[in-house]
Amino acid sequence: MLVVREERNGNRRCSKISQRSDQREDSSRGDGFKFSRKTGKVAYIKMDGFEAYKMYLAVSNHFRSKSYDYFKYNGSVKAKASSYEVRKDKYFFEKASRVFKHDDFLKYLVSNMCYSTDWIGNLLGGKQQIQYKKWKQHTESLTYNFKEEIEHLYDIEENFDSLFRMEEGKHPLLYRLYLRHKVSLETLVLLDDLVGYSKVWSKADDMMLDEAIMLIGKYRPFLFHFTKPSKKKLRETVLEIYK
Repeated sequence: MLVVREERNGNRRCSKISQRSDQREDSSRGDGFKFSRKTGKVAYIKMDGFEAYKMYLAVSNHFRSKSYDYFKYNGSVKAKASSYEVRKDKYFFEKASRVFKHDDFLKYLVSNMCYSTDWIGNLLGGKQQIQYKKWKQHTESLTYNFKEEIEHLYDIEENFDSLFRMEEGKHPLLYRLYLRHKVSLETLVLLDDLVGYSKVWSKADDMMLDEAIMLIGKYRPFLFHFTKPSKKKLRETVLEIYK
């Protein structure tokens, strides 16, 4: 039976992410700013096209590769400025550096890479701008939207465990609802952080579920880094609805 974990267990990952966040805030390579110990002020670093290109590579590698972790490597990638200068798509990165601040471009990339790992030319298109706007609206009201979706899940299935249950010849109900856009990727991540259902799904030897599990795992640190949701409130929301 799947149960919502106690807060003291669930907090461990959050605390690690917070520690990583603090480390990045003290690094000029992390989130586009560095902390001056002398003045006690935060100085924002201007992003140029090459920096935008390296960030794109780092986020792309994070979502595409099982071995690369954006947070573990602090967004560092091997890239030569000389090679960048002769790239045909250099214009797009130069444009991105003018349009976005460092941290905003990171959010823009993540919001789109969750749904597509297309070439940078497409990432600056109108469809991707709309996706970024929708992502911002959703994540800025993450706790509210999570509650709305849990209530919707309850209307569909009143047995909490049945959302995650593996049945022969069928994908789990929660996954099927995700494919039908009835539940968001953010809710999948938050529920997995509460109950750890992906460990059960990983035993199914199913390519589609494996891809979903990888996406959930890759997106989780970004979601918590950007939104810092209260796991206590999330747990209380689930317990309140699924009494």
